[in-house]
Amino acid sequence: MIKNLTGYVLFFIFLGFYAALVITIGTDWLPDHPFVHLLYYPFVGLIWIYPVIKVMFWLKRKRDRLENDGGQ
Repeated sequence: MIKNLTGYVLFFIFLGFYAALVITIGTDWLPDHPFVHLLYYPFVGLIWIYPVIKVMFWLKRKRDRLENDGGQ
């Protein structure tokens, strides 16, 4: 239970920092050209999913292992 709560809290912290980083890069570092933004924002809008999926599978695997051990 504590590991799941920790995982979800870390997820929201990661998402906040990731959003702040994406916005900072998009507004301060990238050229102000619509084509650049058209490529950048969809890419960074999808790339965060990969590490989050890995963490969610890790949390689910831990939970499934605990449920299977407790039922035997």
